Amino acid sequence: MTDSDKKRFSDWISLIPRRGAGLVVFILIVVIAFSLGLMLSGGDDGQLAQSAVHDHDGEVAKQPTIWTCSMHPQIKLPKPGKCPICFMDLIPLESGSGDGLDPNQLRMTEAAKQLARIETTPVVRDYASAEIRMVGRIAYDETKVAVISARIPGRIDQLYADYTGLRVAKGDHLVKLYSPELLSAQEELIQAKRSVEGLRVRGGVLLSTAITTLDAAREKLSLYGLPKYQIDEIEERGTAAENLTIYAPIGGTVIHKNATEGMYVQTGTDIYTIADLKKLWVLFDAYESDLPWLRIGQTVKFASPSFPGEQFDATISFIDPIVDQKTRTISVRAIADNTGDRLKPDMFVSGVVKSSLDEHGKVADQSDRALVIPASAPLLTGSRAIVYVQVSDDDGPVFEGREVVLGPRAGELYTVKSGLVEGELVVSNGAFKIDSELQIHAKPSMMSPSGGGALPHEHDQSAPMAADMMDPEAVSHIIESPALETLTPVFDAYFEVQMALASDDPVAASESYAKLRGEVSSVDMSLFDGETHMQWMSLSDSIVTYSRKASETKDIDQLRDAFYHVSKAMIDLEEGFGHSDNRDYFLTFCPMARDNRGAYWLQTVDTVYNSFYGAMMLRCGEIKGALPSNPASDK
Repeated sequence: MTDSDKKRFSDWISLIPRRGAGLVVFILIVVIAFSLGLMLSGGDDGQLAQSAVHDHDGEVAKQPTIWTCSMHPQIKLPKPGKCPICFMDLIPLESGSGDGLDPNQLRMTEAAKQLARIETTPVVRDYASAEIRMVGRIAYDETKVAVISARIPGRIDQLYADYTGLRVAKGDHLVKLYSPELLSAQEELIQAKRSVEGLRVRGGVLLSTAITTLDAAREKLSLYGLPKYQIDEIEERGTAAENLTIYAPIGGTVIHKNATEGMYVQTGTDIYTIADLKKLWVLFDAYESDLPWLRIGQTVKFASPSFPGEQFDATISFIDPIVDQKTRTISVRAIADNTGDRLKPDMFVSGVVKSSLDEHGKVADQSDRALVIPASAPLLTGSRAIVYVQVSDDDGPVFEGREVVLGPRAGELYTVKSGLVEGELVVSNGAFKIDSELQIHAKPSMMSPSGGGALPHEHDQSAPMAADMMDPEAVSHIIESPALETLTPVFDAYFEVQMALASDDPVAASESYAKLRGEVSSVDMSLFDGETHMQWMSLSDSIVTYSRKASETKDIDQLRDAFYHVSKAMIDLEEGFGHSDNRDYFLTFCPMARDNRGAYWLQTVDTVYNSFYGAMMLRCGEIKGALPSNPASDK
């Protein structure tokens, strides 16, 4: 600082007032001057800041906060308040963060992805191969089976094939049959032949008639089973043969022998059954889910316990168009070569078909490849299949839920018909973790396509039918009016227990249990007969058992545990018999009861009075349906 600067500073200091009033005035002047300078120099920045605030407010306005319940994530409201189910305070679900994610998307950091052990696999085109295993048995080829039967009545004089299992060749003689009708037919042939020869010189109408008679006699013997050369021999010989010889129409093995020598037979009587065993059928049973992998012409490798370590080949020739109603399987027929006669009919076998599918779910050629994903990737609900796809994002991995249409499963792979394209990354490990996170945030997930959480339920307490699903005829016609009316005190005592527990009054609840037990015991069982008697005995035993235990304690937890079991029986009682008093009963459900396993009970008002939580969460639950009165008919 120069001497001149020091002098100016001293002069400026000398201007500051030394008294109180002057000092105050000076400070006010400085403040006003500073404010004016700030306004003049910083106006543009202020406007920008204010504009930014307005823009931010506008963004928030576009993306309002959504409020949900921590215990019931299916509840989503635009403003804070109470949960309509359990009346707990709502918490903010999401606010306008500007991340640009769709409702079915979830962002994770790389670190979170690694901690959750999320693994992804690309969608590829590959040969979707599978080994279809089937069991079956060997059978005769029905096209290679012949039945030898008698074409005329007679007596069997000789059986040349005298035991089952004998191999015969085509044309071998099998049976010598004596038949009076055959003798008569031969005589007719001989006489017709002589007539033609006698009239051949004269000609005319008589010769024509004789020729017609001769042709008829030949045709008659042909229908009796005589071949043409035998008929010619009879004509040349001029005498009738006493016996008819039956020859084998095919070569094969005698598999059935139904006659003995000296036996009289009628027209159509079966004598032998012969089967050619050089070709056999192999009848496999395939499951319905295996059908996409099978087609006519495929090779089946099969083995039999009779030949350990050996395999045989068969070719599929027929797939039954009808499903067996008892076994729910489809018969698949294959033809196997049995030149060496090693395979025997009725042998048990197990076969394997190696097959591949194309992208359309049909059996593929070697050039066709299907779109496949790991079998661990889809989450299956029964009617839907959900996969989580990793999409590109600069701020970290984003996983998107997507519904796909799956084809048949091929071992550790699933074929995909639609919903994915080649090259996309699907979550192959950890999909349940992503789905659980989406459920927590009430976003669309596997079990909740539209968002929100699914209500849990008690696994050993099946959900009762809603009121609109119950058949009044099925309830009211099986019980007479006196029996139904005697149940009214039982229901009244039960409702006293229900309200006592909702009021957190263990003493009143215990006393009401004792009353309920007494009312059940006083019911006249003679009013029930047949099936209704057995049903009442079962339900009343359950009610009395748990009511007795509850009437001996004042512990509120034990009383509520007994109420769960008693309610199960009372709901079954209502569904089976109905009630006669002129008011509706309301089926009520709390998803949080019994450690979030859920529980049902009955009450007489349409406002929830939670017997499992009392005043702590009196309104937690929902009315599942109204059960109207259905007075029984007087018989």
